[in-house]
Amino acid sequence: MLVALTATGMGVGLFFDCYRLLRRYTKPGYFLTQVTDLLFWVISAGAAYYVFMILTGGEVRLFSILLIPAGMGIYLKLLSPFVLWPLLWCFRQTGLFLGFLWRAFVFCWRTLLFPFCFAVCLLGFSLQFLCGVFRLLLLPLQWGWRTLRRSLLEWCRRRRKKP
Repeated sequence: MLVALTATGMGVGLFFDCYRLLRRYTKPGYFLTQVTDLLFWVISAGAAYYVFMILTGGEVRLFSILLIPAGMGIYLKLLSPFVLWPLLWCFRQTGLFLGFLWRAFVFCWRTLLFPFCFAVCLLGFSLQFLCGVFRLLLLPLQWGWRTLRRSLLEWCRRRRKKP
């Protein structure tokens, strides 16, 4: 039980190192830092409480309560300097892998959408072309309509002036 509670404290220390690296490279703002700090401590306390209750069977003693912070202190003083760089390497490799997965997803998505995008572009081009052809075909009619309209207006004006 003593070793298990100390290992629980070391696990919380490892989780803290992960959180510290994540905060160092994402650089969240003030509010997000407060929220993630609260989230970290809620998760850590919940996990430590769960392990504590399973190991001790609900018996709370001073030495068992002090073993979790002692394990965290041992981890942060002795093991953390040696764990940070491999942990950082693992985070970077995970980030590269997730980036690769994201690029593969985007490529597949674009490949699936290409025929639809091509059809939309082709439809737009066709409609623009037809609109241009329609305007060219209507130009003579437009010219004829203007001429007829002007003639009618002139005729109406002349008729009004006669009496």
